[in-house]
Amino acid sequence: MSSLNILAIVSIALVFLAVSLLIIGGGRLGQEWLQARRLAHAVKKVAPVQAARDDNAKSGTARRVATVMESLSRLSVPKEGWQGDQVRLRFIQAGLRGETIARNYYAIKTVGTVLVPALIGLVMYYGYRYDDLFIIGTCIFVASAMGYYVPDYILKMRTNKRVKEMREVLPDLIDLLVICTESGLALDQSINRVAHEIIRNSRMVGEEFHLVTLEIRAGAGRPTALRNLALRVKLDDLSNFASMLIQADKFGTSIAEALRIQSEVMRVRRMQRAEEMAAKIPTKMLLPLILCIFPVLMLVMLGPAVIQLLGAFEDM
Repeated sequence: MSSLNILAIVSIALVFLAVSLLIIGGGRLGQEWLQARRLAHAVKKVAPVQAARDDNAKSGTARRVATVMESLSRLSVPKEGWQGDQVRLRFIQAGLRGETIARNYYAIKTVGTVLVPALIGLVMYYGYRYDDLFIIGTCIFVASAMGYYVPDYILKMRTNKRVKEMREVLPDLIDLLVICTESGLALDQSINRVAHEIIRNSRMVGEEFHLVTLEIRAGAGRPTALRNLALRVKLDDLSNFASMLIQADKFGTSIAEALRIQSEVMRVRRMQRAEEMAAKIPTKMLLPLILCIFPVLMLVMLGPAVIQLLGAFEDM
């Protein structure tokens, strides 16, 4: 591979990384700036005229930024029903609840799919005078595919991380609920107390159960709040936990006993998952053994013999 090809590939990677970091950093700075502006507007009592002018200028800038993001997002949104519950649920399951999350997400996909590949093609063709159209088209296609699928992959990774964290913390949380309910607290009070205690181990789990208490206080009802919890975290164990609490509340059975049984079942499942992972280790180690370890062992064991044989043939 010539030095020109290496330089072009490195330049493509650097441009893609720089644009991606710029988009992500700009989005986060924009959110922090909007929060700071709202807080300053709430507590500000001095110089109302000047403050009003500053707010108008900032709000104008925010509107322009929002208009640009809205225009970019329209190029990547699905044709029908992207505002529906299933699409919003994807972001909620990934822990993204902002009002502008969907717009920013599709704007980033537009930039990564269209603008960044176009910029890469222009840089390769006009900047480096690279005239191989096949290589340029391949780089543009790869960059466009990465820009389209990388946001989906990151969203899926965030969702899986939340699921894994909830799976690890949920048995301990149920044990705390058993202790609280057996000590005389009602289920709603127990959930509220456990949400404040479990936040030391997992902030995400504590926030999710705190949302359950807020929905119950707002009048949504315990079954609805528990079903919403199961929807926000895509975990089968949590769905079974919510169904068990709803049925125990409906039929008047002992909640503490049901929680204890559920905790034991979940611990057995966690042990089974660990045993399953341990059983898969020999199969996963087979390919590294064949490709990396066995050739080295054969070289160490047969190398001296081969050298001696070669020396003996040379002496003959």
